[in-house]
Amino acid sequence: MERISLAATSRQAIGKNAVKKVRQAGFVPAVLYGQGRTPLALAVDRRALAGALHTGAGRNVLIDLRVTRDGEEMTDTVMIADIQHDHLRRDVLHVDLHHISLTEVVEARVPVVLAGVPTGVTEGGILEQHLREITVRCLPMAIPEHITMNVEALHVGGSVHVRDLPATEGVEILTSPDEVIATIVAPKEEAAAPAEAPAPAEPEVVGREAAAPPEGEAKGEPAAGRVEAKAPKAEAKPAKAEKKE
Repeated sequence: MERISLAATSRQAIGKNAVKKVRQAGFVPAVLYGQGRTPLALAVDRRALAGALHTGAGRNVLIDLRVTRDGEEMTDTVMIADIQHDHLRRDVLHVDLHHISLTEVVEARVPVVLAGVPTGVTEGGILEQHLREITVRCLPMAIPEHITMNVEALHVGGSVHVRDLPATEGVEILTSPDEVIATIVAPKEEAAAPAEAPAPAEPEVVGREAAAPPEGEAKGEPAAGRVEAKAPKAEAKPAKAEKKE
């Protein structure tokens, strides 16, 4: 576990206006807690704190905190308990520090890193990681920077759980063993295009002539294979009877 040194100064003023002035001066308001200790308000240099947070250990880094108070300096080993960020700029607004003992176990959140290209991905599946951190309990110096899970053997439909993580000596995993870490899901099928509706049948024309004769037929001639119906001839009128003289 990585270990760094960080300087801080105590501050007497508290409240919104006080912490605003601390931030304007280039510092981050902080509070140091510890079992059986009175919380101590501090100010930490913003750049120094950013450097502490960007180590391989992340927020689990062990910090030898040098605190100047009333002209005297004291040193405590601490860990970061909580960080508040600005929602837009992601600047650190406040940090809570907790005094620890190197001989007593602590709880920490540790990242889970997936390694390897799953077989299911080469088969066309998609790798989805559902759990990115787990909670562990161990001595401060034994906190791992991360825990690696090999997923090369995963096929489509397969998954890995917390219980599948490799054991680490001296580290107890507190997260439920049934929690799903990652799965390989089949790609979503594209929706099939709707079938074209059949063209409506042309209605039978009654009492009207066709709009145009079929191609290749002379106008006014009957189409091949069809017989034109001839109108019946009118009956002859009976001859008038001759007048008798």
